[in-house]
Amino acid sequence: MLPMRVQSPIQSSESERNINLDQQTQLDPHGEAIALFDAANRLVVFNQQFCQNWGLHSNWLKQKPHYEEVFAEIVKQGYWSQTEYAQFLSAVASPETTFPIYIEQTDGKFIEAYCSDTSDAGNIITFLDITEHRRSQAHLSAELKRQAFLLGLMERIQPASELQEIGHFALSYLIQAMGAAFGDVKVISSNGQEALAHVLTNEVSGQFVATYGEAVVAEMTKLLDRGIPYGQGLLWQVVETATPLFVEDYYKHPKAVTAFRHPGIGQLGIFPIPAADGTIIGVLTLESRSLRKLQDAPQQDMLMAACRMLGVAIERAQAQERLRQINKDLEQASQLKSEFLASMSHELRTPLNSILGFSDLLLRQDFAPLSSRQTKYLRVIEESGQHLLQLINDILDLSKIESGKAELELQPVSIPDLCLQCQEMIQPRVNKKRLKLSLDFDDRLKQANLDERRVRQILINLLSNAVKFTPEGGHIQLSCRIAYGNELKSEIYRPDCSPVNLSTPYVCIAVEDTGIGIPPDKWHLLFRPFQQVDASLTRQHEGTGLGLALTKRLAELHGGTVSLESIENQGSTFRVWLPLTEMRQQLARYPNQTEAAPECAIATGEGKWIWVVEDQPYNQALIIEMLELQGYRVELIADGRAMMEAIHLYAASAKALPDLILMDIQLPKVDGFKLIRQLKSSPYWQSVPVVALTAMAMTGDCDRCLGAGADAYLSKPLSLTNLQNTLQALIKA
Repeated sequence: MLPMRVQSPIQSSESERNINLDQQTQLDPHGEAIALFDAANRLVVFNQQFCQNWGLHSNWLKQKPHYEEVFAEIVKQGYWSQTEYAQFLSAVASPETTFPIYIEQTDGKFIEAYCSDTSDAGNIITFLDITEHRRSQAHLSAELKRQAFLLGLMERIQPASELQEIGHFALSYLIQAMGAAFGDVKVISSNGQEALAHVLTNEVSGQFVATYGEAVVAEMTKLLDRGIPYGQGLLWQVVETATPLFVEDYYKHPKAVTAFRHPGIGQLGIFPIPAADGTIIGVLTLESRSLRKLQDAPQQDMLMAACRMLGVAIERAQAQERLRQINKDLEQASQLKSEFLASMSHELRTPLNSILGFSDLLLRQDFAPLSSRQTKYLRVIEESGQHLLQLINDILDLSKIESGKAELELQPVSIPDLCLQCQEMIQPRVNKKRLKLSLDFDDRLKQANLDERRVRQILINLLSNAVKFTPEGGHIQLSCRIAYGNELKSEIYRPDCSPVNLSTPYVCIAVEDTGIGIPPDKWHLLFRPFQQVDASLTRQHEGTGLGLALTKRLAELHGGTVSLESIENQGSTFRVWLPLTEMRQQLARYPNQTEAAPECAIATGEGKWIWVVEDQPYNQALIIEMLELQGYRVELIADGRAMMEAIHLYAASAKALPDLILMDIQLPKVDGFKLIRQLKSSPYWQSVPVVALTAMAMTGDCDRCLGAGADAYLSKPLSLTNLQNTLQALIKA
């Protein structure tokens, strides 16, 4: 007899044994299979579901078989295994069993069983098919696991820039989820026949290593590190078709990579890793030991989702690497550009120093009077040299601004005075073409905080262009006024689209001409470096196309902009807008406190002794000529090593020292920086003024010279007036 136990959710009584078997379907309100056994363990009542669940004949059941016979018949029908049968009987017979108990049938169904006592010492057993519930629970658990994995992968992808970390996380999880012995993630580099599959990360289980030895694993890893060339192995089929590939026995596959042909490798799955545009940029490989085939695994969608996320991560990491390489290349190009410009500046300024210097000396006619033809030729030489020097300066200025190395020296500037100075500078060219140049000033505009030298460049560039492109007899007007952002916003054309504050006050500098004008389809070329409206070999107007580009950059350096109006064959108006940080009260005309020394004045050196350290023969002759004309005694030293020897010799013998040293920087054998430092570190020499005289005129070169200890800095081409002023300031009377 079955033992007594607690009541089940379905209670029975003595009357239940007398239920008419024709009414058995009433015992099946929720699909439970119900069987009622009497005190002798004989089946007395059952419902239709009980028959259907296990294919039992109702006529046989009506014969009241013993409960062991009933459940033995279920085993005989193939629904339960002997193990399940024995465990069920043991559970029902034991008073210690806590119900429900669960039975996993051989057909894959899950059964929940309850057993409880009736009032007449019988038992009622109910069976509930919970297969769908268990499957939904398993599906929910799998989905939660999938979501947790994808969330974890996403969390690592978002902040991580290290692709290896992302690949390792994904691979470790997938190997565990799939029960794989090993796996790897490979990234495809190059295209076509040059393509190569490089391993990003790989992982081999400890069991595989223990079973087959470290030598086998080492050989596999070596191949992965080397990369798999295009056409070798099965992965390239996945790359080309963008669909997963499954291999039952990789060891015997004819296209298997030799190093991976090992009996320990069973079924293999190779999954494509796509980029955003669908291009396959990598592959995921897994080897599984599970009895279930990889292509039938429920994690299939998780694998593909992981591959898509890996594709995003790989693509982003590759883009970041390309960006880093581009930035590195740009930095290197910028450095090479700076070095090239510094070198070219020196190489061009050095001969220009001789050209302009000797032209200046001859034009002074201190040696002998010149004929009008000789004077004319010398002026052509000087003008051509100055033109070449201006081109060099424009290129260097543009380079400084574009590299962000240019700095403004803001100070109160008298706008009317500055415009008048620029008018005087351009007037000879205006007169030559018989043009009319007029000025128009806003009475409210007296001073503004600007970089005077840069604004002078802007004015000269605009006026020079107007003179160049205005036919003889034309008119040019230079105007300066206070304007506001609402006027700038309404301008017809601006080469930049920077936002404009309507209430911002500007100094608006405008140059209007009656020149040839510019067609609208050419306006976009005007402010680009080295671009010209007419770039043909037959063009009538010379130039490099730097003036307007430099003007635009200088305006932007002040926080401003430029604008243009032009009508072909009628004329153009170029405007430069420089913002005023605050409106100032009208001030008296800003006085010009410095007066340049007369151009032809020659100071007397009164026999002072100057050493010239210079290696270029033409520059040697020019500097000596300039100094001797001023009455100085000159000592020439032609290279750095000779100067170094002289420093030590004079210090050791206590000889009389020169009154000043003109020191070139780029010297053979020992450079000028080292010589200046040597002089200033010597107690015997440190009182002697040293002037750095060099063609190095790039940003920071002056600071480098002064930082080395030089007392002053002069750049080539050398101005006689600047040389005079510097010598007078440094040499004691």
